[in-house]
Amino acid sequence: MVIAKINKDRLFTAILLFPMILIALSGCSMSNYGKLKSNPEVTQAFEAYQILANHKYYYRGTYSRPFVIVGINENYELNSKLWVEIDPKSKDFRILIDRVSLQGTGTTTQPWGFIILDPAGSDVGVWYSALRAAVVEINENGQIVNLSPIGTVTKGDQPR
Repeated sequence: MVIAKINKDRLFTAILLFPMILIALSGCSMSNYGKLKSNPEVTQAFEAYQILANHKYYYRGTYSRPFVIVGINENYELNSKLWVEIDPKSKDFRILIDRVSLQGTGTTTQPWGFIILDPAGSDVGVWYSALRAAVVEINENGQIVNLSPIGTVTKGDQPR
């Protein structure tokens, strides 16, 4: 009898709290978040060391073990100290692409190419990594205030 009373009290509390939590969360705007969209042409461009005009390139990780390379359209600014700018015409650029490409050696994990999209679906840049998810947060001034890989290397094949 006491247990039934406690369970009813918990249920009543949960029923009251649930709408309040939904209301609070609905106030949190998701309007500044973009996303990654898989694109085999981006994969092929990185593998062929192609450089996109009007893009600045960055990598994340260490030089000896980079795990993501991005090219950001010059209309946007990557506002993060976690990314290191790299000259795409340098020998280092090819080395970094090769090192990211080695992430999947000997497994079914392969680096993939993605288009980075802003909240409106406009092209912000390109992404190359075996990491296939990221937080993409862009403010109203066109600054990318958060471009953070999510998770670990995942397995699978990208359609070519």
